[in-house]
Amino acid sequence: MDLLSSKWLRTLIWLFLATLCAIFMVEGYLFLSPILWILIGFFCLFNAYIEFMVSAIFISPGPVNNSLESTEWKSHFVELESVTTHIQTFQQEQVAPLIVFIHGWRGSSASVQGRAQWFVKKGWHVVICELPGHGKSTPLRRWNALTAVKHMKFHIKHLDDFIEPQYVSHFFFYGHSMGGYISTRLSINEGNIPYNLPLSGLILESPLMLYSKILEDICNQLKIPSFVRTLHLRRVFRDVKTMHPSITARTLEQFDIPQWGVPSVPILCLQAMKDTRLGRDHYDALVNTSSKDTLLTHHLIESLSHSGAKTNDEREAHLLNWLETIDSLSIR
Repeated sequence: MDLLSSKWLRTLIWLFLATLCAIFMVEGYLFLSPILWILIGFFCLFNAYIEFMVSAIFISPGPVNNSLESTEWKSHFVELESVTTHIQTFQQEQVAPLIVFIHGWRGSSASVQGRAQWFVKKGWHVVICELPGHGKSTPLRRWNALTAVKHMKFHIKHLDDFIEPQYVSHFFFYGHSMGGYISTRLSINEGNIPYNLPLSGLILESPLMLYSKILEDICNQLKIPSFVRTLHLRRVFRDVKTMHPSITARTLEQFDIPQWGVPSVPILCLQAMKDTRLGRDHYDALVNTSSKDTLLTHHLIESLSHSGAKTNDEREAHLLNWLETIDSLSIR
């Protein structure tokens, strides 16, 4: 392991200093009293704990689903900053809309295969991008949504390497769970859309919309005491700034909708009524953010679960009804 690039480096430095304090106290170095060495050692241990918890926030996905295995789909491996992204494509033989799928946390291309095949049968081109550290994509040193957005943005802008522009009539995003969070961010800037096309629409399924809720859940799981969370968050923002110098992190709200982004395109949100993974807070935040100027159509679906659900009749009926409202869009 490259120690200098390790996310645990600051923790190790503070632990090393705490160890030195213990040695100096026992040996009586520098003529300081044992009480003073204990105080200095406690200060070092406290900082080691904080830095450990900062690094623990940037968790890696761990065990993830395997990628879609099919001779009908083509696999592409593309690289950015030493991270390889696995992209799978299904191209029709005629001009058609193109939809890009971004799956959820610990998912893969196989996780959205059923949803993707529905569009394939409708005659669409389909692209599935596997997030860093998922499927056959290689991991990030510190997994975070901002870096995932950066990688997805780069590769989506270069989709014409796989599907030529003359075959693409419309462009859509389909984001599930964490993929909804990332595709929402990508959708707020027309410069992120390839083929010199406008974004025709954004489809969100049980999307993550409030990153603050996710961070709160992680902090609760790590049992971080409430009295140190302000300091902990300040240091998390320090690391975010280091990784993304253009981002000025001040509050968690800037990583929640609406500050995270509200696309000015038609949006369809299909939400599991009983979402055992994220609950309803994210859906409610999206709906409450919408206004008469927001082109949002949303449905709570009782038969839909957060994950799995490769096919769902209610979801697909809402999809078809919504797509038929898109001008100049041919639905088979």
